[in-house]
Amino acid sequence: MVEADMVSGDGWISDDSSFYGDVEDQIQLHSVCASFNPKRSWSTQKADLNVLLAPSRTRSQSQKMSAMELDPEYDASTAKEAAEPKLTMNHSAADFSFDRRAMEEARLARRGQQKRDTSPTPVLFNPGQGSPDAWQLGESVDDFVGRLPPLSTSVFTCTWIWAHNPYVDVRDKNKVVSHRVDDFRTRGSELLGQSLQAREQLQSKYLQGPKAMLTKSLNAESKALQQRINDLAIECGILSGKWMLFPKLEEVTAVWKKVVDGVINNRLGPTAKVAPDEGKPGDRLICIYTKDFRDEDDVSRVLLELETMGLLTSGRSIYYKSDAFTYLDLYKQTASEYGLQASLYTSFKMMAAAKVTKASSSTVRKQQSLNSYF
Repeated sequence: MVEADMVSGDGWISDDSSFYGDVEDQIQLHSVCASFNPKRSWSTQKADLNVLLAPSRTRSQSQKMSAMELDPEYDASTAKEAAEPKLTMNHSAADFSFDRRAMEEARLARRGQQKRDTSPTPVLFNPGQGSPDAWQLGESVDDFVGRLPPLSTSVFTCTWIWAHNPYVDVRDKNKVVSHRVDDFRTRGSELLGQSLQAREQLQSKYLQGPKAMLTKSLNAESKALQQRINDLAIECGILSGKWMLFPKLEEVTAVWKKVVDGVINNRLGPTAKVAPDEGKPGDRLICIYTKDFRDEDDVSRVLLELETMGLLTSGRSIYYKSDAFTYLDLYKQTASEYGLQASLYTSFKMMAAAKVTKASSSTVRKQQSLNSYF
């Protein structure tokens, strides 16, 4: 009696995969499902309605525009009803078979034209999410710059305007470095004081001696101080640094837009900032950060991206400064007291080195090609 009351599942219920496609497709889709973490996704996007609503808005707008183009008498009030599919039971098995065959043909055609991307979809994370002085997920560059225009936003509103790279996951515990800024400042100031005393002693020692000997000794002390500061910075996790741009006031908005676009689309480094209006004339500072001042390859990569984006002025060098020097208030004037350079890299020298490296690599490849013929 129980069996008679049950509906037969023959032809409808299957133990096969829930996904459509060949074995490779099914394995890939199962892998995506297994790696998806809805809790993590909601934890990063739950407060951002722009991200949640953007796909729906885009789809709705596209449907509306398509309907308007096809039908001049299109009535928006009936769009929702027209867009919703109406399910009926008048379809035969042949109809469903035809649809599946068409889907299979389309899938095979796509596979022949493009290589499937099996990399996991990145989970975006914006360190500045929710901060009124920073770019927000789902916010366009124009909307962001319109909300916080660097030209007119007062320094009393925010001390800096920020844009963070959402593709750099700073929550990964394996990548997080403890930033002991206060410890670095205290111990770094002690190093500077000790170096000044050492320089005074050297000047007294060689007061009547050869000037060349004094210069050599002072240079050695400066080099040793630089190394001690770098070692302390590494110990305290103060590794970041930045390329610095100084656009004129009439150019700051256009330059900042390009920088923001480069940061949020993962072309530049982890973050960038621009100085707001302080009520003073003159150039405005924009900083484009890299994660580690020791990583010259990454520092050079960001510099070359800035050049590609048209942000370098011909004949004018820009400078890279470590955050360690910033925390110790080592600028052009103060750094010279210790025989130090305030900047760690210059664009002229770094780009010249990059061109030499590229030329050398090209020469090696050409030589290898020639050798293959003999």
